[in-house]
Amino acid sequence: MRRNEIEQQRSELIEHLQNIPLDGKRLNPLYRKAKLLLTKKWIRTPAVHRVGLLKAAIWLISVADNNPFV
Repeated sequence: MRRNEIEQQRSELIEHLQNIPLDGKRLNPLYRKAKLLLTKKWIRTPAVHRVGLLKAAIWLISVADNNPFV
């Protein structure tokens, strides 16, 4: 993956996380963990390892999307 592709996917995931409706419910903790990976951890991680962070965030978001937190 190229750096610009990685950054584009990251920005799309962050936008997806911002568009999740709360509906008066608590947010799934997996969304918070994915956001942490894409923001704070992302800055501290070397560029080589960011693909792993991106894949982990994609996995967390897909699990949270398929299993709503009640």
